[in-house]
Amino acid sequence: MIRVHKDLNRNIPNSLIDNNIIRIRELCIENQRYDKKFNNRYKQTDTKESLKKIYNQKCAFCEQKITKCIDNNQQECSSTVEHYRPKSIYYWLAFSWDNLLWCCHRCNQNKGNSFEMDSIKIEYDEVFKDNIHSSASSYHTIENPKMIHPELESILNKLSFVDGIIDSSDSRVKYTIDTCGLDRDDLNEKRLVILKAFITEAKKRNRLKRSYNDILDNLKKEFMNEKSEFRALKYWILMNHQSLIEGD
Repeated sequence: MIRVHKDLNRNIPNSLIDNNIIRIRELCIENQRYDKKFNNRYKQTDTKESLKKIYNQKCAFCEQKITKCIDNNQQECSSTVEHYRPKSIYYWLAFSWDNLLWCCHRCNQNKGNSFEMDSIKIEYDEVFKDNIHSSASSYHTIENPKMIHPELESILNKLSFVDGIIDSSDSRVKYTIDTCGLDRDDLNEKRLVILKAFITEAKKRNRLKRSYNDILDNLKKEFMNEKSEFRALKYWILMNHQSLIEGD
């Protein structure tokens, strides 16, 4: 997981602000529930393309390229628009720009409607319409949700990847890891390949009394590249490279 920037004041997809979506939102508010018959409304092409670009085609939670997670199956692509706050609970946020994430099918299915919090749950109020596309930050202050919001929070210093297994001592980060299944075997194995490759080459250089700064430089470039997968892992390696190569 790594923080992603989304401009909430500009470039909101047209399909999320047109008159049709306003009427649909009003209907959901009137009925105080979300109806699945509207599922295609938050999955319009402009919304999906905007999210794919913002997230560099990577999952908001596991950082894999979406095409790898879902085998580039176009039918599955529609399921990768994820609601941070579940639309079945927060019916008025079903089409809100700051509530929509780009997410792989596995993380989407694992997360489901899970959304625990440490404080009181927000209930709908008419005033919410004034900031319908930029309310997440204020909601966070009130609810203290356990789920990390990838557009609001940076948690790089709260993650560890020993043996490629993602973990954290922070309760909220741990909740997100467990809920989305970010420690699933296939992800752990892919991260371990990256970690082992670094350790093997760096230790080899170390034994020969040669510098491995060029390896660190390349890893730093990969971390800085927003299109790179598993950037959080690469940051952790950079922060812990000495202990990694000095260990057994």
